[in-house]
Amino acid sequence: MSAPSPKYLCPHCQKASRLPEPIPREGKFQLTCAHCKEKVILNFTDYRFEILQVVAKETPVSDTAQSFQPFKIPTPSIAKPSSFKERSEPKSKPFWERKVVFEREREPEVRTFKPKPLKQRLSSGRGKSPSFSYVKLAFTLTSVCLFLFILGFSYFVAGVLTTKKEVPMYLESLSKNIPTKILDRNGQMVSEIFQKRTSTLHLQDYPEDMISILLNIEDQKFFFHGGIDYTAILRAFFKNIINLSYKQGASTITQQLARIILDDRRKSLNRKWREAQLAFALESVLTKEQILETYMNHVYLGHGAFGFGEGVKFYFQKNPMELSKEEMVLLASLPSAPNKYSPLKNPEGSYTRVRAILQMFRNRGIYPNLDREKFVSFYHNLSTRSPNETVFGSRQDIAPYVTEHVRGILSSLEGDKNIYESGGYTVKTTLDRGAQELIGPMVREYLSKTRKSGKIQKKRIRLKPESPMDLAFRQKMEEVTILNEMVWNTESLDSEKDTSAVQAAIVGIQPNTGQVLFIHGGEEFNSQNQFNRATQMRRQTGSSIKAVLYASAIDAGVIQAGTRILDAPLYYRGGGGKEWAPENLGGSFDGEISLRTALVKSKNTAAVQVAERLGSAGIERYFTKYFFPNDAEKKARYRGDLSLALGTLEISPLEMASAFTGFVNQGTVKRPYLIQRITNAKGVVLYEAGGTDEFKLKLPPERQVIRPDTAEVMVSLLRDSGRASGVRNGGYVGDLIGKTGTTNDYKDAWFVGARPDLALAVWIGYDNPKFGMGGSGLGGAVAAPLWGEIVSAIDKKNIIPKIQFSQPVYAKSHKICSLTGKLASPTCPVANELYLSDHPPEGICTEDHKSVQSENKDLMKGLY
Repeated sequence: MSAPSPKYLCPHCQKASRLPEPIPREGKFQLTCAHCKEKVILNFTDYRFEILQVVAKETPVSDTAQSFQPFKIPTPSIAKPSSFKERSEPKSKPFWERKVVFEREREPEVRTFKPKPLKQRLSSGRGKSPSFSYVKLAFTLTSVCLFLFILGFSYFVAGVLTTKKEVPMYLESLSKNIPTKILDRNGQMVSEIFQKRTSTLHLQDYPEDMISILLNIEDQKFFFHGGIDYTAILRAFFKNIINLSYKQGASTITQQLARIILDDRRKSLNRKWREAQLAFALESVLTKEQILETYMNHVYLGHGAFGFGEGVKFYFQKNPMELSKEEMVLLASLPSAPNKYSPLKNPEGSYTRVRAILQMFRNRGIYPNLDREKFVSFYHNLSTRSPNETVFGSRQDIAPYVTEHVRGILSSLEGDKNIYESGGYTVKTTLDRGAQELIGPMVREYLSKTRKSGKIQKKRIRLKPESPMDLAFRQKMEEVTILNEMVWNTESLDSEKDTSAVQAAIVGIQPNTGQVLFIHGGEEFNSQNQFNRATQMRRQTGSSIKAVLYASAIDAGVIQAGTRILDAPLYYRGGGGKEWAPENLGGSFDGEISLRTALVKSKNTAAVQVAERLGSAGIERYFTKYFFPNDAEKKARYRGDLSLALGTLEISPLEMASAFTGFVNQGTVKRPYLIQRITNAKGVVLYEAGGTDEFKLKLPPERQVIRPDTAEVMVSLLRDSGRASGVRNGGYVGDLIGKTGTTNDYKDAWFVGARPDLALAVWIGYDNPKFGMGGSGLGGAVAAPLWGEIVSAIDKKNIIPKIQFSQPVYAKSHKICSLTGKLASPTCPVANELYLSDHPPEGICTEDHKSVQSENKDLMKGLY
């Protein structure tokens, strides 16, 4: 217990003086007045005192009291005369020397002391002499702490400055594993390539409410702090202390982005230190909007979805602008613990989190109209989905064969780089998404229907050892499989199990540009089926090659549209005594017929005669221009025998579609390409169409294969061939040019057709050439109807702008005798045919035709 410091009134000079401290509880003390130096003896009882004796000058001090001198009071104050029950503090504290006598129970003991400086007295205990200086200790500790703080702060600032220089590198690292987007000609998504699915949206692609909801949940003061919210740190610290557990975090969005960049989840001071440094560095380099956009594109939302753009697609199959506010809240509840609060894995925990957010919103007076029933509906809908579902199961890919082609191009461009880790490529293609997404389902349905109808019946047609063509096929399949890093059992190529599915290869090209509009490489793309038959497969073309043969002969001037040909049995004796007799389908012969009829009925005997007239040198010259401009390629693939006229050369569907573009493009063929441009994550152009032979066809960018007037003559001839082909059975009723093709034993069924806006090749068959499709597997019965279905569907949806055939400009029209092919006389049955400008009909018909017999009376009979 202590009493307030009293004052006493000196009885000599009547001035007030302050008593020494600490005030003794009991005892007798001599006090010297600070003003007049006169002495008094005070008696203390229970901290109260009374003047016991006024000591006269020269009066000795009693044995029971000790004298001491008080210090002078700079500004004396007037004390009230009293019994000192009321005590008041002076305006300034006095310093004094004093001798204090403590009264003992028996004999009082006199103790003398000198008062210490104020600092020491303030730091010492009441009535005790301190053994060391707490002030010095505190000063020392404060100095050390201040030094360490300055040192740590300097080190921290130096780290921030260093980290600031590294921010561009860190941001670049975020572009790794960003999906590579494959876009169509109109910028629509066709496919993605990724190992990690990360959003790439811009801040303006997100609704304002979504951004507001996210900030209210994760970082309400985002636009006001410099990277760290100190108030939030203190609040979280005390809350966690009170609960004796981790209940609340205090990381800002900038800190969360720093954690994402560092990719370090360890709970350590070093990680927190680096995270804080990076947060300050990010704030100094990026704007708040850039920080927020980067965070929203890379924060993990569970199930393999990185960023809100991917989260929206995975959880709700929408784009951000279509979200309701309730859906925004559900998504914004995920960043803090995406697995714990996943509505698929833990709907109860997710709903608890959402309710806490709604309560927080109510407390803040924001978003009062959020509907709880909608949340219940969300959880009900999501409950039907597997908790193990990921974004990889919803990979968007409507053109898997195109994706594989693009993957190969990217790998060749980037060398040893991992294209998945690099990521962020944008590949703009020439595809038309509308057409591309039709093809796959349509082909599967068509082939299933055709098999069930019996038009396609799998027949084993060869029991003898493999031919060079079979071996080449096997080798090609093995090469493709190795490139795709898949295991392929080559022995299984002989088994029906691995070749049971009939395949279809389809490729559409824009004639005037060479741009590939759509591709279908075969049945469903999977680990055992990655061979792109549209671009990588070469098969015998059958009669579809006759269009190229006839065009070559007309261009060379050895035949004209009105030329008459004798359809009769032919016999050729080759080396070693071997004979070859080309046969027509069905074994029938029609005698003398026109070139048009020969092409419509696909007469093999006529085609061989045309090849004879053109000659081996002429055939080689034109086939070189069409398919083999490269000498090495020609040497490897070209064979100059007459069987070439019947389609024994192996050509890919892509090459056939490209060849037909010349007929509707004034004899000019553009090299086909699919990729227009490739840019990396920084926007740097890595690849541009034009200078690269994308499909390794070894062709120049453009070549004139026939004259413009030859092309117009062929359009006239192939119109009849196309109309008679079977495309009408697929529902197509428009104008076209085209030619069917069927190979021996019905192994390959072709239809290649074109319009000014589209050249399309369709191939159907089995991968293994040991199997055919049976007697109904004709080009006109199997391939042409599928061509008709595809183009009819494209026209109905107006996917590709349709262009009509133009009137001939270069070729000349002549009226000829349909029976002789010469210029018609008044008695001749007349037919109109186009001729080259420098190759008119040969003379006037001089025969007297008493009766007109129409050779084309029944062209449809026996056609395929």
